[in-house]
Amino acid sequence: KVFEEWHDEIFEIDIVGDIRHKGMLMGIELVTDRKKKTPIHPKKSINKIFYETGKKNGIYLRTLGNIVMLVPPLAISEKDLNSLLKRTIKTIKDAKSKVI
Repeated sequence: KVFEEWHDEIFEIDIVGDIRHKGMLMGIELVTDRKKKTPIHPKKSINKIFYETGKKNGIYLRTLGNIVMLVPPLAISEKDLNSLLKRTIKTIKDAKSKVI
């Protein structure tokens, strides 16, 4: 339910092509062109970009290709999950200039 509440705010970021979630798993697809669904291919490792940028925002994010994965612990509180999602949005926005 919490992921659904954040869907629109995440999708407002123009490099987000699609968002999928099932239970406590969420995948955020990053693209250079939303209409064509062209995956991002940064010159630098996307893992490194999101590790460094996420670390500055107090979170660690996992990427699988051009997908940012959120896999919080099942015992996470709603407050902490909201904090994770806010920081994820900030991280994607902060990393945008480095990945396109």
